[in-house]
Amino acid sequence: MKDYRLTHYELELMGVIWELEEASVQDVCDALPRDLAYTTVMTTLSLLAQKKKVLKRIKRGRAYIYQPAVTREEVSQSMLGQLKQVLLGDSLPTLMLNLLENENMSEDDITALKSAINKLESNE
Repeated sequence: MKDYRLTHYELELMGVIWELEEASVQDVCDALPRDLAYTTVMTTLSLLAQKKKVLKRIKRGRAYIYQPAVTREEVSQSMLGQLKQVLLGDSLPTLMLNLLENENMSEDDITALKSAINKLESNE
């Protein structure tokens, strides 16, 4: 699995692009819940495309259009793996219990978790 290390700010921008599926710098600026300088967003999107390789960048007219090169799930799996390894001594039960401890879970959430556990048990 690829190791994605994204900052909170980078994840905020990625969230917008995952939601929109493709976006220009201006589209991202417009969709953010807080005001950020256009040049700051532009620089970060360029970094995410060229250095971190989590975005694809396509020239359309005079503007670049950014598209996700990785899924939200790929990034979340990588980052949860890092948390598990660094903060929790590579303990999966500790990670799961910490994630679930303070959550208000719906019946659908509980059913999905039970289904996932049953699937894991049947694969042993």
